[in-house]
Amino acid sequence: MKRTRTVICVAAILSVFMLLGGQPAGAHYTPASDNPTAASYPSAHNNPTAAHYTPAVYPSPPYPDKPKDIAITFTNDTLTEKSFTWVTSGTSNSHAFVVVWEADGGVQRLFSGSTETVTGRRDYYVAPTLFNSPDNVFRFKVNRVTVTGLKPNTGYRYICGDGAAENWSGEHYFDTAIESGGFSFIYMTDPQCAVNSQFELWKKCSERAYATFPDAKFIAIAGDLVDRGSSENLWDKFFYYGDTVLSNLTVVPAVGNHETDTGSHNFSKHFSFPQTSHGLPDYVYSFDFGNLHFMVLSTEKTYAQLTSKNESIRAEANGFLDAQINWMREEVSISQKKWNVVMLHKGIYSGGGYASSAETLFYRNKLAPVFDELSIDAVLQGHNHTFDRAYLYDGKSVSGVAAESLSAAKGRGTLYLTANSAGPKFYPQSNPKPTYLLKHSQPDTQLYTGVTVTDNYMKFDTYTVTDREDGSLFDTFTVYKQ
Repeated sequence: MKRTRTVICVAAILSVFMLLGGQPAGAHYTPASDNPTAASYPSAHNNPTAAHYTPAVYPSPPYPDKPKDIAITFTNDTLTEKSFTWVTSGTSNSHAFVVVWEADGGVQRLFSGSTETVTGRRDYYVAPTLFNSPDNVFRFKVNRVTVTGLKPNTGYRYICGDGAAENWSGEHYFDTAIESGGFSFIYMTDPQCAVNSQFELWKKCSERAYATFPDAKFIAIAGDLVDRGSSENLWDKFFYYGDTVLSNLTVVPAVGNHETDTGSHNFSKHFSFPQTSHGLPDYVYSFDFGNLHFMVLSTEKTYAQLTSKNESIRAEANGFLDAQINWMREEVSISQKKWNVVMLHKGIYSGGGYASSAETLFYRNKLAPVFDELSIDAVLQGHNHTFDRAYLYDGKSVSGVAAESLSAAKGRGTLYLTANSAGPKFYPQSNPKPTYLLKHSQPDTQLYTGVTVTDNYMKFDTYTVTDREDGSLFDTFTVYKQ
């Protein structure tokens, strides 16, 4: 029945599309043939250790306007809206449509959105003289649609495309936020992949997380989604290998240094964000879900910028951080939610190679007092590629919460958590363990965390990726609040 409803819907949309002047072809689509990361594509150009670069010849996909890199994200209204962003290799299409219907049946609804032609670079790992060459620079289309008028706490099916018969995506799933009651979400960090074998690790980690927490409402990723944000080829692979999760689960991404430290990047072209940060970049944002208020910060101003001898550079970098702090204060002051969680990339309390770097200490001195002031319940971190858990107030472990503790009663104190990596890179653990950490280790495998949120507690269950479908429990910690 679902297939029949889809065909009827597509036929109706095609009629609309043709009235708009479109010329949908009658060809049939073979999904594997349109994959820009398929084995038929050259792979040596994407190897960061390659001594020489030979410009790759990219064959044109048979249906260049078919959606890829699909991202489902929140809007300001998580109960009744959802945003969809996808990319097409072709640039000729001028229509973006999403069709939605309730997962257990119901009327199909058509929504239209916007398209934008964007310039990008295929690869980052090229000779400097080739980085901006015609072989590397290309144009692609970004498509965005916001779906409105949905029912809270409801599952939906969707397809997206430009209206041409051969350009519809596969049928996928999403659901809307709950108004009250318990729920779970997935947190992980730093996939940061560069080659196919590494993306296989990200694929396995994301799919294991989804299998362990099949009822998760969203997946939060604390930065460094790819190894180089200026490489569209890496973005294609991130979404392709993560498609099982990313095309069916709302994603909450934070920007990391590997998205921003390679110059021009299209991070914001791959996601649509809630517009909640009042003039800050769109990747600083917040949303409400049930009894949770979730805030995403950017820590991507470098220590060199924050302490630059050039007054304008230093003022701009510190002004950006101060504006986020003021925004965060405003967010918490008006939030009616019981739980407040912050996600950022550069962890301020962790182990590993960045544990006591000048940049880490700068951000710690700026942000930790604010987290104490606002009684932030948890800070989800990345960047350091180790497992770290701390429960702190004023930089010290809260009295009564020891290394062997599995829980804490919320009073003064914030949980700081770093879930190693969802990709190939792991850092050596600090020796000795930093005194502010309750637990610090390097399991030498990918980690993911399922966060269960109820009216009375938040539970953080961290798993290692194993050959078991549901992973292996690595750490657990619960924060209780009356």
